[in-house]
Amino acid sequence: MSGKFGDQRPKVIRFRAAMDGLDIAARQVLLWPCHAFSISIPQKKKSGLNVFEETVLRLTEVESGDTAKIAELACLDPELVSFIQSRLRQLNLVDDRNDLSGEGKDHLISQRSDADADVEYAVGTIFLDLHTGKLISYLHMGGLHHESLASIEGDWVTITTGTAGKARAIKCRLVRPDKASHWKAVPGSEDVVKAIREFKRKFKRHALLSQDTEQYPPSVPMAEAISIQPEPELVYLYCEALIQTGNSDLLVTDGCGFGFSETFAGYLVSQGWPWVVDLKSRGVVDRFNSDQSSDEGREEGASADASKKYPLIARSLRRAQEHLSQARQMSVDSSSQEKEFGRLTGLAVVALYEAIEWALRVVVSDNPVLHWERVFSAQSFQANDKMLRSLAVKVGFDGFGRANTLLQVQAGKILALERGIAEMQPLLALAIAGATNDAHHPLHRLAVADSGALAFISSLKEFRDPASHGGFPEVEPTLELLMNFRDRTVRLVRTLIPDAAGYGLEAAAKPGERSDIDQVRYKARVDLDKSLGLAFVHAVAPSLREELVKLTMLDNRRSLDPEQKNEYVVLLASIMQIALAEVVKAGKPATQVGGNVKEVALRRMVETGFYAAAEQIPESIRTVSAGRVFRAVQATGATLGACLLAVFFLKPESDLIWLRNAYPGLVDFVARLTRLRGHGNNQQIDLSREDMASYKANLFKGIKAVMEVI
Repeated sequence: MSGKFGDQRPKVIRFRAAMDGLDIAARQVLLWPCHAFSISIPQKKKSGLNVFEETVLRLTEVESGDTAKIAELACLDPELVSFIQSRLRQLNLVDDRNDLSGEGKDHLISQRSDADADVEYAVGTIFLDLHTGKLISYLHMGGLHHESLASIEGDWVTITTGTAGKARAIKCRLVRPDKASHWKAVPGSEDVVKAIREFKRKFKRHALLSQDTEQYPPSVPMAEAISIQPEPELVYLYCEALIQTGNSDLLVTDGCGFGFSETFAGYLVSQGWPWVVDLKSRGVVDRFNSDQSSDEGREEGASADASKKYPLIARSLRRAQEHLSQARQMSVDSSSQEKEFGRLTGLAVVALYEAIEWALRVVVSDNPVLHWERVFSAQSFQANDKMLRSLAVKVGFDGFGRANTLLQVQAGKILALERGIAEMQPLLALAIAGATNDAHHPLHRLAVADSGALAFISSLKEFRDPASHGGFPEVEPTLELLMNFRDRTVRLVRTLIPDAAGYGLEAAAKPGERSDIDQVRYKARVDLDKSLGLAFVHAVAPSLREELVKLTMLDNRRSLDPEQKNEYVVLLASIMQIALAEVVKAGKPATQVGGNVKEVALRRMVETGFYAAAEQIPESIRTVSAGRVFRAVQATGATLGACLLAVFFLKPESDLIWLRNAYPGLVDFVARLTRLRGHGNNQQIDLSREDMASYKANLFKGIKAVMEVI
């Protein structure tokens, strides 16, 4: 058990994680504490024979080694059957005359006699997050490899990765478990089944959008067949906390190589540790001037931003452009140059085809249609072709008579999607089928913009197939045709994925030319985290957080013109009003709603000690319309003063007394904001930096106090 004496050094488990497409401004390696439970689950026993060898062996029992008859029954080439028979002879499953041997008969009998013969138990590991007590949606089959430790200093652990001669040291921060951690939590069989199911869903999306994956998820077993070792081992998963350029959201990898964990990130934010705020601060790029226009450079950075979001599509398009550029510069005056020209143009076509394929991966991943997968995997390719042609017409495509075999999707290719093996045909089939039941599906945009897209993809495929296998097409495409292919492919990708606009094949903008608005917002968010606390800023309503960011962006400017000062005052009042409105939404009346709500609220200001007498309450609060206060209590829209009075009407006396102790000047401050905003609507406001700092400090004190009584 993890609590027993022994080697107390952290056991670090690291799984490879791909983070393509992220513009990372700051990162911190973390070691996340988990309990690793060993489990055994039933798996289908792996046969020593592949499906062709198994088929030929079974037919041998019937046809006594007659190669021609076996080939006819199995619909295989006789030479292939002869090759398989040679393999079976090597395994001693058939004799020299290709008849079943004694071992071959025993093999077939064992396959039929015992239903459990095809089942074996495999050992795997599941991980339970000690901080949340939740099972991580991942199952690792086989043994675990522990990383080498170089040093341990307090909360810092240095591990050594790589091979001899290429080893590198990585400094990691321990996210230590404590007494409140879920030390005694033990998952049940049903929990394991749910985790495996979620892992399969997560794997499928990851495999669609990634080039390779190291481990396939196992089949989902019955809960009764799962055995869980109750003695866990304390391990630490290698994770990374990341901050993207211009984005204040904290990302934390899931430690298993399948993306990011909202649970891990949420836990870190909820703790409000200073090092998390420091990490976000490291993502601020100081080279930008916060007074610059937010629109400057937006177009120049669009291509770069799209490339980061969809790196595999961008890479395919870049490769196509590179190959076409090299082909254009060639002067073909010899057979060797002609061959090189054909090679370059062939590679360009392959890259364009891949770009469309990756775009369809994104579409299918974002618009899953599991029921259609079951339909297509249960039909022949002829039936699928007939059905898909009918569906394509309904979506709005035409002119795909030339799409000879494009829609002839074999069932095996649909099933291969479960293992993350995706090709153009099954992706296109699922995209077409998905569009028939979804009016907002991206394929509808494509059908409107380019109804002949299927015929174009088919034409591209005709050139691509021989090129991808090292050959040359029957008709060599001209450079002009290929340039048209390139332009049409870019349009097709942009239509399918609108936020890939700006892809183009032009050079990406230089970093210094990009818009600085994201950095300005990001710096404001980091300043907010420092002022109000990371957990507080994360927990407030999005509308309130957005107004706080706007206020901080203004506050960070070197100077404000009169119009911006007016905006500053409006934001101060707006933030206070939103905070009070949030309290109203969450509140229940301390007394029955009826009569003069305003009078009750004013009386409770005196009763809870904010004022000694009603006459001392600021006039701007005493003169609020009773109707507005009543509407504020009903959360149907009100003014700042009305929201304040609604809070005093709704909240119990204990909350109001707590509020008085936390911020005695709350009502006076709201009254000042009410008067100030009223002036700001019709005249300019002259605020000094000291005034702004004072108002901001009181605002932050006010909203922190108010939000505590929700």
